[in-house]
Amino acid sequence: MKNIRSVVDHELTWSQQSLLKSEYELRFGGELVAVLRFPKMMGTIAVAESGDGNWTFERIGFWKSKTVVKTSGSTVELGSYTNNAWKAGGVLELPGGKKFTVWRSIWKGVFEFRTEEGEPLYQIRQLTSFRVSASLRINRRALQIPEFPWMVLFGFYLFVMARSDAATQAAAG
Repeated sequence: MKNIRSVVDHELTWSQQSLLKSEYELRFGGELVAVLRFPKMMGTIAVAESGDGNWTFERIGFWKSKTVVKTSGSTVELGSYTNNAWKAGGVLELPGGKKFTVWRSIWKGVFEFRTEEGEPLYQIRQLTSFRVSASLRINRRALQIPEFPWMVLFGFYLFVMARSDAATQAAAG
């Protein structure tokens, strides 16, 4: 697999490999860059892998949820994300106190990670609505953030979870 740092400033594509599996691949042209897998079809735990490393993402709670990021096999949190139910997005906080905001528009199918100052780091844009497929564009500014490889994968995790939550709410409502 390629390192995420090597594909900055290029258009990449996330795609679901099968409707029967919660497994997604990030590709640059024909080259595999990363994989995101949910071991359980309706679960909230995902495993992410790229040439940069392996991580796990886990959402805890539903209404007032928190999502934690860890290196696979570790108990140390690399970051935690708190969703803001009243605004479109939330905040990712790293252990040192550094924060990043996540802006999203479910209706437009767009997720964007930004610095605290509002500078965009990368954007995920939905391509199709039936099978999960999205474009990814990483801005050069992201290279200055050591954590950005897992942050890119984490953003797509949030994208998938938001789609799942919206489908659940639609079915219940």
